Amino acid sequence: MKTHAKQSIELDHLNLAPAVKTEVSNLIQSLLTQAQNELKLLEAKNQALTLELGHLRRIRYGVKSEALSQPQLSLFEEDWQTDVSAVEAEIEQLPLPAPQKPKRARAGRQPLPDHLPRIEHRHEPQSCQCKQCGSDLVRIGEDVTEQLDVKPAEFFVHRHIRPQYSCRACETVVAGTGTARGDRRRHGGTGFACLDRRG
Repeated sequence: MKTHAKQSIELDHLNLAPAVKTEVSNLIQSLLTQAQNELKLLEAKNQALTLELGHLRRIRYGVKSEALSQPQLSLFEEDWQTDVSAVEAEIEQLPLPAPQKPKRARAGRQPLPDHLPRIEHRHEPQSCQCKQCGSDLVRIGEDVTEQLDVKPAEFFVHRHIRPQYSCRACETVVAGTGTARGDRRRHGGTGFACLDRRG
């Protein structure tokens, strides 16, 4: 009604004949009714498309039709419980391994690999007689150092063994003196020294 009253006010300003004014008013009213009907139709279509989109989303992203229902899942529960109890029984029958202490990492350099061949050099003392009292020396151990060396295209290890002797009478300890004592901080031998000079 407000739109009709507003139209008549606007039509009054146009200075139209009364018949033309009525015809224009009817035309505007029919166009307005047609627009309202089209708007209702579009709103209904929009609502239908929204419902269809929701349905398609549920089909695409919802619970799959292949999923088992609760009654179907209960069919497998007995088998599942039987399998679990069988596995638990097997685990209980297995002997428990003895706890092993973790190996401590050695401080300093790691030993040279065992697969390398060893060339042993024994460095015995010059005399097996105690220099202080003249008694015979008794072997009490040995000091072993390893030194990595290389021949061209061949690696090997020089093993220097210095037996240690002690005098039972005066408890003096004597070890062999070798010419190739080596630097304990270095594993490399003379072959590596040659390689260092070349490079």
